[in-house]
Amino acid sequence: MLNFCGKMVARGALVLLGAVFSLLCSACGNGGQSGKSDGCGELATLEYARNLKMGSPCDENLLEVRSVVGRDTLVKRFALRKRAEGEGAAEGVVDLSHGRAKETVLRVPLERVVALSSAQVGFLLRLGLMDRIVAVGEGKYIADSALYARVQRGEVAEVGNGTSISLEKILAVRPDLVMDFATGGSQDDYERINSLGIPLMLTSEWQEEHPLAKIEWIKLFGKLFGVEARADSIYEQSKNAYLQAANGGVAGVSPARGGSGPAPTNLTQLRQRVAKFRISAGSGTFVTEPTKESEGETSPNKSEVEIASPSARNDTVPCPRVIAGVNYGGVWYAPGGNSFTAHLIRDAGGCYLWASDTSRELTFTLEEIMLVADSADVWVNPGAFSSAEDILAAEPRVKHIRAFREKRVCQNDGRKGPGGGNDFYESAVAYPAELLQSLRNCIQNATNGADSARKEFDWYRNIFIF
Repeated sequence: MLNFCGKMVARGALVLLGAVFSLLCSACGNGGQSGKSDGCGELATLEYARNLKMGSPCDENLLEVRSVVGRDTLVKRFALRKRAEGEGAAEGVVDLSHGRAKETVLRVPLERVVALSSAQVGFLLRLGLMDRIVAVGEGKYIADSALYARVQRGEVAEVGNGTSISLEKILAVRPDLVMDFATGGSQDDYERINSLGIPLMLTSEWQEEHPLAKIEWIKLFGKLFGVEARADSIYEQSKNAYLQAANGGVAGVSPARGGSGPAPTNLTQLRQRVAKFRISAGSGTFVTEPTKESEGETSPNKSEVEIASPSARNDTVPCPRVIAGVNYGGVWYAPGGNSFTAHLIRDAGGCYLWASDTSRELTFTLEEIMLVADSADVWVNPGAFSSAEDILAAEPRVKHIRAFREKRVCQNDGRKGPGGGNDFYESAVAYPAELLQSLRNCIQNATNGADSARKEFDWYRNIFIF
């Protein structure tokens, strides 16, 4: 009897094991082929974008959106299912089995969306989806005149941003999805929005490090709103046009010249030279002041950041050296060598001073900037200042930057909406090739539009001219 029972238990175990194996093999519809189930739920990285993944494992149309928020990384998955006539867009957060994490199911195409970032608006407009936008944060920041007019007429609601966001107004517009973003700062509002139970997506195209990585996010909008073919076509056209423009040669502005000698080759040398000088805050003049304790001081985080040579892009053809960023409260904030701005400058034919850096952001003292001030042919993105007078009012000592003295300062606010919204943050992300050409014109000529009519896509301008 014991033997019989033992055999029955063993037989039952084998049958159960076989059933489980069969279930695993068939879960993804792979016809029982071994090895296919291991990758079920895995999504491939896109061509350029690093914070977005898309794919159809297990015959399920999935999106994965990644946002870096402070020291944390938020990853959220969405499953897209075809919407039946008259059906709502959201199905809630469900477990779709296959051993994957819980995912928010959205019925697509979406018909009503709240877009709280300028870039989200830009992508939707590029795809011709203005009528899907039922609410924005604040209408005054909308650069597109047609959408701005709809906000003014009350056809598109304003729900606010940050601590002023109105949850009641969001509920009132009955959105299929709220699109937001997170920075890790005190103005983040996504946790409050999430409490509504409405599907929420945090887009992070603004954290991408390359112009083509940003435009690749248009594929996300194509999937969500049922215009996937259109979005893919725009991406391919934009990519090809951008790459062609990036290979179109380098600028003809003379490289660094004159001034106080060659720029320090890295920040170790730069800080050694800073120790020998101080800058008079009142007059903005250099005062020699030798010291001992700072001699040889290094920064372990930045000691390898080299200053770009005038021929960094080409061994025979010099290119203009470009400095970027602005001084706030005694600290100069500059994009790192692996940032969106650094890639754009390089592809526009410029030699970014800190091109060899591998970070997204750098900080310097004003004294450190002054020691490379004579090395800069062009100054790009001087904060939010719109005129030379505004820059000087905030920090008089920037007059020592040669690019400022020679009136070669390129600002990105050449296109503004009726309410003053900067179109650089709205549509430029969706037109990378045109953005590249706009910056190239400013870097090369430094007289952008002086003798001709403004072009349609002219985000960059020389602040001394317009």
